[in-house]
Amino acid sequence: MKVCSRGGVGVYTDYRENMIVDADHPILRWKANKKNERLRPSWFPVWVRSKFLAGFPYIASEHSEDVLSWNLFCSLHSIGKLGLIAEMLNLGLDIQTLYFWQHRLDQRSEQIAPEIQAVLDEMEPWGKGGARQQTETDVILRGRRHIIMVESKLGKPKTMVNAWGRSGPLNRPMRCDYLEFMAKLSVKLLKDSFDFEQDGRRFYQLFRNYLLGAALSQKWDTEFSLLTIVNSLNSNLGGRSHEEEFQSFQRILVEPGNTFFMTWQQLWRILPNEPKLSQLRRWLQSHPLLGLS
Repeated sequence: MKVCSRGGVGVYTDYRENMIVDADHPILRWKANKKNERLRPSWFPVWVRSKFLAGFPYIASEHSEDVLSWNLFCSLHSIGKLGLIAEMLNLGLDIQTLYFWQHRLDQRSEQIAPEIQAVLDEMEPWGKGGARQQTETDVILRGRRHIIMVESKLGKPKTMVNAWGRSGPLNRPMRCDYLEFMAKLSVKLLKDSFDFEQDGRRFYQLFRNYLLGAALSQKWDTEFSLLTIVNSLNSNLGGRSHEEEFQSFQRILVEPGNTFFMTWQQLWRILPNEPKLSQLRRWLQSHPLLGLS
């Protein structure tokens, strides 16, 4: 069953109906039960609020970027085609393991992978034990010699999206724990021109995922890359294209060659036209924000 928000966004009363792959997976149950990832009751008509007192998780929404990531990457994983992503980046990876929001898919657990949690607790010690939200990488593709950190964005067409910037009050400073963590790494990631407060805030999600990728690559003895996927039908703040903003992020990196930019529309064009992906293709074609139909 599906209801609509006041803004006309379709929301499933059971989030599992929004999934086309492994809808009962424990990772999705964990995601749906997160208290800080709920749709606001005020976004719905009174009759919906009255009938569904528990409300809805973000992943019940047809506009959820998390659902888009899950349906696409899980579909490719289920038929052994995750290598398509690596091929697009000319990395030629043998991807063995898939993670969503730091959870290892094949372990079917609501717990974050312990080896990633250990790094997060060192990088963001203020979030230990679930005290505060820590970095949640949308997808991690892990091969024997390389890992790809994937940061996904969606957003409505013809809008300006704060894709990677830090939200919240401007007078709230960046946490110095990140600087201390970077100092412990044996590699210089950022140029001397990097301004921690300004650039750290502007590229907040990219910066954290890049830093986490560097730490995990040392822990797992691999190389690492950062891939961001966006909707080509919208732009970043100020009317800048997402690609222009991403290029600005690359300019603060010592070695920007391990960072990649892609759109969902580009991914759509490389999907194999084979029967096992027909459900994914139909789902993507009907997606309200991608304009693929």
